[in-house]
Amino acid sequence: MEEKYSSNVLSGGKLGMVEVPDSRLTRYIVLLILSKVLKALGIFESYDILKVVHIVDFIFILKLGSAVILLVFQKPFSSGKGISKRQWIKLVKHAILSCVISLLGFFGLTLCGPLRTLLLFEHSDMVVLALLGVLFTNSGGGPSKTRGAAFFIIAVICLLLFDNDHLMAKMGDHHPEGHHDSALTHFLYMTISLLGVADHKGGVVLLVVSLCLKVGFHTASRKLSVEIGGAKRLYALDNLVSAVVLLPWVVVLSATTE
Repeated sequence: MEEKYSSNVLSGGKLGMVEVPDSRLTRYIVLLILSKVLKALGIFESYDILKVVHIVDFIFILKLGSAVILLVFQKPFSSGKGISKRQWIKLVKHAILSCVISLLGFFGLTLCGPLRTLLLFEHSDMVVLALLGVLFTNSGGGPSKTRGAAFFIIAVICLLLFDNDHLMAKMGDHHPEGHHDSALTHFLYMTISLLGVADHKGGVVLLVVSLCLKVGFHTASRKLSVEIGGAKRLYALDNLVSAVVLLPWVVVLSATTE
């Protein structure tokens, strides 16, 4: 008994890397690769669908479909504590910001194409936070993070420079984006045109801005997820509220556009 409790944990080798069975690790890697491949295929298919479907309609269908599936499996209303009125207000604000980020991300997809979207928009939060830490803090984070930040910036510059698109000079009564389906699409195109860059270059800038907004949004959502009862419950309710928020917009678009 005395030897059991008097032994030093450090000398006994009890601390260190947690060993995971090879079977579980292999299963995790296979599922991770499969999910990434399916997400990449989804982005490529979304690019084709967005050629014939309005962005707002597409996001509404995506949010509504996700909400139905998550309501069945997550059961956010029957599990956990009740949601107060103040928390519902926060959920609505959270859903509006989520819709805005989704709108910017998918609009960047229509401008840049799926490959550039995968290269820019699908970075994890840790990568972006490490990049921002190197750029805007004194700590730096070591040579590895500095090299990673340098390569990320060089990659974005390459995507901006290695583009043969030329901006149409005609403004006047002609729309630089050609045929547009709504005032929102025209406004986004005109905003990019006023920056003096081509569509693809504007899309790269838009995706980078959307990526930073997404990381900040996820960071700010952690406190709300604790209040609501977990990230899974928050995600399920966010998709439902987002669909409700987008519903009036979808109705107006259906009534005013062909």
